[in-house]
Amino acid sequence: MNQQLRRRFARPPSSSASSCLGALLHCVRIRDIVLPRPSQIIVTLVQRMPAIWPHALQTLYSTLVGFALAFSPASFLAPWSGSSKLAYDVAYPCSSGSPAIPKVAVVPIFVLWFGAGTIPAVLTAMILCSFPIVVNIATGLATTSQARGRHARAQGDQARDSHQCRLARTMPYFFASLKVAVTQASSVP
Repeated sequence: MNQQLRRRFARPPSSSASSCLGALLHCVRIRDIVLPRPSQIIVTLVQRMPAIWPHALQTLYSTLVGFALAFSPASFLAPWSGSSKLAYDVAYPCSSGSPAIPKVAVVPIFVLWFGAGTIPAVLTAMILCSFPIVVNIATGLATTSQARGRHARAQGDQARDSHQCRLARTMPYFFASLKVAVTQASSVP
């Protein structure tokens, strides 16, 4: 393979994709007002960065605060609802019903109560984040098989081994819930 082909294939895929898109736009003659070239998008983004930056920071702030406020109560509610059948039957319908309420219905109420600003965005992020955390952690705790619990108790210290077995079984559910929750929080503001 000669040197020129090596350089061409060594380009990152994003530059190759933007080059292909730019060539396609030029050949098809799509107007810039309909679909601008990638180079125009980058230039506009750089030019307008001072106007975009405060809003990006506000969105990041609302996302992180809403996520943190949802994580605290959900992390206490989830083990409670995952450890008891009665608690699971009580908490699951309430936590499952929260995502069924559309954001379009809840956000105007928050804006009327608290005014336009950060508080409605944080509260909406908190409501959306609490559902996946509670449900996934409770599911992880509830799906720990009884045989594993009996096996852990047979090995020695009953409470500690059983708790460690359930905690280890819940970790994948916990991290999956955090991934879903932070994604939902970032979609709010």
